[in-house]
Amino acid sequence: MQPVNHAVYKFALSDRLKALALLCFCGIAVFFATMQSPFLYDDAHAIQDNPYIKNLSDFQQSVGIQNIFNRSVLLLTFSVNHALGQLDVFGYHLFNILLHICVGIVLYFLVAELLTLEHSSLQPQLNKLPLVASLIHLFNPVTVESVTYISSRSSLLATLFYILSFYFLVRYSKKLENRRKGLSLLHYPLLAFLLFLLGLGVKEIIVTLPIMGVLYLWIQSPAQNFHKFLPELAGILILLLGYLLYRYVEMGSLLVIKTDPSSHLVDRGLYFLTQIKVVISYYFLKLLFPINLNFEPDIRLVSGLTDWEWIAALATMACLACAVFYQKSVLLKGAFFWALLAILPTSSIIPLKQFAIEHRTYLPGIGISVGMGILFLRAMPLAIRVRHALVFLLVIFGFLAMLRSLDYRTEVLLWEDTVAKSPYKSMAHNNLGTAYLSEKRLDEARKSFEVSLALSPSSTNPYINLGHVHIRNEEWDKARLKFDLALKLGASRSQVFFNSGLMRLRLNKPDEALPFLLKAVELKSHRSLYHYELGNAYRKLKQYDSALHAYKRVIELEPDHVEAQNNIGVIFWNLKILDKAEIEFKKALQLDGDKITIHSNLANLYVAQKRFDKAIPHLKTVTAQRPDDLRAKNLLHIAEVLQQTKAK
Repeated sequence: MQPVNHAVYKFALSDRLKALALLCFCGIAVFFATMQSPFLYDDAHAIQDNPYIKNLSDFQQSVGIQNIFNRSVLLLTFSVNHALGQLDVFGYHLFNILLHICVGIVLYFLVAELLTLEHSSLQPQLNKLPLVASLIHLFNPVTVESVTYISSRSSLLATLFYILSFYFLVRYSKKLENRRKGLSLLHYPLLAFLLFLLGLGVKEIIVTLPIMGVLYLWIQSPAQNFHKFLPELAGILILLLGYLLYRYVEMGSLLVIKTDPSSHLVDRGLYFLTQIKVVISYYFLKLLFPINLNFEPDIRLVSGLTDWEWIAALATMACLACAVFYQKSVLLKGAFFWALLAILPTSSIIPLKQFAIEHRTYLPGIGISVGMGILFLRAMPLAIRVRHALVFLLVIFGFLAMLRSLDYRTEVLLWEDTVAKSPYKSMAHNNLGTAYLSEKRLDEARKSFEVSLALSPSSTNPYINLGHVHIRNEEWDKARLKFDLALKLGASRSQVFFNSGLMRLRLNKPDEALPFLLKAVELKSHRSLYHYELGNAYRKLKQYDSALHAYKRVIELEPDHVEAQNNIGVIFWNLKILDKAEIEFKKALQLDGDKITIHSNLANLYVAQKRFDKAIPHLKTVTAQRPDDLRAKNLLHIAEVLQQTKAK
C-alpha cells in the first residue's frame, strides 16, 4: 500500500459537531412517530410477562450479569426500563432510538478512522464517507424493525458493542503503528475486550468480531511490519477459542440452540442452502431496495442440491465477490467482507425458527451502507447528477422508513400488512387472529385462526387461540376441547395447561382440573393467577390446607391480591374459625374497601356472632350498592330489630 498522509483526514471540530447534530436530528425525526407503538409479538414474554426484569435490585441474584448465554446484558436494559417506567412503551422506544443514533455516531468515527486504509488516489473522493455511510444506515427502512420492535433491541445493542469494540481496536493498532507503547495504551484493548464480553451478553452475532479484527490487522499492516501485531493476533484468536470452549462447556454444543427447537428439527444442509438464497434474494435486495418489507417473510426450504434458487443466488454472490475483488477500493472490499461475515451467525448451518427476518440485517447492513456510500462518492466526479441522486436516495429512504414505521402503530395493522405479503404463512394468520382477539373482534379472529389451521393443521397455536375465542363467548366445553387438542398435538406451554384446567373449573369439575393446574404451576411458578385458580380448585374439593397454601403463595407474589385474601377468610369461615376469618376479611377490606363481597362476608360473620352493631354498617354498604339484593335488605332489617331489642 502507498504511504498515507494522515493530516488529510483531520476533520475540523465544527464540521464534526455539525455532522453529529445532523445524525441525531435525523435519527429522532425518522422514528419519533414510533414512540407510542405497542408491545408486539415476542415482547409479551421478553418484557411484559418476564419475571426476571421486574425487580432491578434483585437482577444480579435472579439472572446474574455473567449469565451471558441467557442474554443477561439485554435483560438488564429491559430491567432498567421497567424500573424507570414499568410497562410504559415510551421509555423502551426512546432507548431503542438512542441506540440507533449511537450506532450511527460510532459508525461515523469508525469510518473516519478506516479511511486511512484507502488508496491515496481515492482518499479525496471519500472524505465525506463517514457522514454519508452513517446517514444511509440511519435512514435505511430495513432498520425500522430493529428500532421499533422492542425485542429487536438485541440487534441494536450487539451492533453498538461490536463497532465500538472494533473502533478501539483500530485506535490501538494506530497508536502502536506510531510507536507509542506503555501503559498509556492499555485502556484500548481493555475497552475492546470489555465491549466484546458485553456484546456476548446481548446476542451471539458479535462472535465474528475477532475475525474482523484479524482482517483489519492484516489489511493495515505491510507484510514486513506484520510481525509487530502477532501478540495482538494471538490474543484475538485465543479470545475466540476461549469463547467457543466456554459455550461448549455451558451449552453442550456449538451448533444447537436449546431454546429453539428448529435447531434440532431442520436439516442443516438444506438450511445452509436456503440461507444462500436468503442472503442474496432477500437480505441484499431489501438493503438496496427497501420496499415491500415484511415482518414475517414466507421463505421455504430449498428442495435439494439441484434447486435453482440457491444456485442462482450463489452465482450472483460469486459475481459480486469478483467485481468487488478486482476493483480498486480497499474499503469497498472490507465492506463486502463485513456484510458477508456478519450475517454468518444467523445464516449458516445453525437452523433458526425463522428462515429470514429483517432485524438480522442490522449489523451486516453497516457494510452495505459503507459500500453504497463509496460507490456514490466515487461516481460523483463522473456526473454532477450523482450528488443529487444521493440526496434523493436519502430522502426516499427517510420517507420509506417513516412510512414503514406507521405499520407498527398497532398489532392489527402490522399483522394485516404481514398477511397481505405472506398469505400462505400459517403463523402470520394466527398472529393476526391474536391481534383481533385483543381488540375483541371475535368473528375476524376466529376466521384468521381457521385459515391458519387450514394452512397448517398440526399447529397448536390456532387451536389454543380458538379456545380463547370460546372463552370470550363463555363456551367452556368447546374451549376445553380446543385446549385438550392442542395438548395432544404437543403443546407444552403453561398457559395451555392452565386454560384446560380453568375450563374444567368453569364446568364445576375441580377434580379433573387439579392435575392441569398443578402442571401449569410447575411450569410457571411465578404466575399468581395459576396459584389462585389452583386454590379455588382445592377449596371446591374442600382440601382447605392445600387451598390456604395456594392462596398464601398468591399473596407472596401479589400482596394486593384482594380475592385471594378474601378467600382465605372464606376458608376459615367454612372451618368455623370465625376469629381468624374476621382477621382475614379485614385484611381484604384494607386492600379494597369498596368490594361488596367482603362487606357481605363480614356482615354474615358478625350476624353469626350476634354482633349486630358491627354487621349493620356492612349491610348498609351492600344494600346501597345492591338495591335489588333482597337477602341483604332482609338481613339488615332483622339485624336492626335485634340490635334495638338488645339495646332495650
